[in-house]
Amino acid sequence: MKNFRYALLILALALFAPALLLAQAGGPPPGDTSAAGRHMPSVDDQLDNLSNKLNLTDAQKPKIKAILQDQRDQMKQVMDNSSGSREESRAKMREIHEKSAARMRGILNPDQQAKFDKMQAEHRDHMGAEHGQGAPPPPPQQ
Repeated sequence: MKNFRYALLILALALFAPALLLAQAGGPPPGDTSAAGRHMPSVDDQLDNLSNKLNLTDAQKPKIKAILQDQRDQMKQVMDNSSGSREESRAKMREIHEKSAARMRGILNPDQQAKFDKMQAEHRDHMGAEHGQGAPPPPPQQ
């Protein structure tokens, strides 16, 4: 019985220690996308991820980065503006994301577009499952 109590104590410490450390440190680090810190990844992190998955060219990278930065700035404005309902904010953020994705598609070659569309579909499926909803329809093709 004593060993069981120690095991429970160790398990509890393992589960709650990261949250306690974050609280002492003043919150999660910038760019943290963990459940504890629901912050958006940095523009550079997003660009690196897209670059690796889509094999972006050196000419595409600054264009994609500008779109990602614009998207981040617009989403930050929505998050900072607490006058609307949560659903209104989500709808605005979804619209910003869809417009940014359409702009990025215009920079990509056909092979990259296919990979990007697959990534977007997986993201929609993940977000729908996370929020207990079906996946929204795919964005219109250009």
